[in-house]
Amino acid sequence: MPQPIIALFGALTAAWALATPPAFAAGDAGAQTTRPAGYKPIAGDATFGGKLFKDTKLSTNGMACASCHANHGAYSDSFAKPYPHPVTMATEQLGRKKVYLDEMVQGCMVMPMAAKPLPWNSKELAGLVAYLQIQQKSFKPSR
Repeated sequence: MPQPIIALFGALTAAWALATPPAFAAGDAGAQTTRPAGYKPIAGDATFGGKLFKDTKLSTNGMACASCHANHGAYSDSFAKPYPHPVTMATEQLGRKKVYLDEMVQGCMVMPMAAKPLPWNSKELAGLVAYLQIQQKSFKPSR
């Protein structure tokens, strides 16, 4: 291969590596999605959370919460139960027996949306949780 092509290939590979979010090891994702010690959830604005639910800018891969969960899609029957409760994705990918709703939001941020978790005291996390609590009330399990 001629030198200019090799140099171009190397530059493109380096640029792709910088643009690609780092993969999180299972232990790291579990730690990032666990409520910190002394954490007290704040009240959120459900209207703001509903806008964020559709916002692809929260992710690094063009996904939004609504990519999986529009019209109650991809929720397991347990979504109707009060949190904390077991969630298959959290058990399988984070090794967690039970999660709170805010921890599950963080899990979705880190895993399917390939982003960093939201700050625990942020209006974004609180808004998404408030919106999901409303969604939870209208969710009908299949069983």
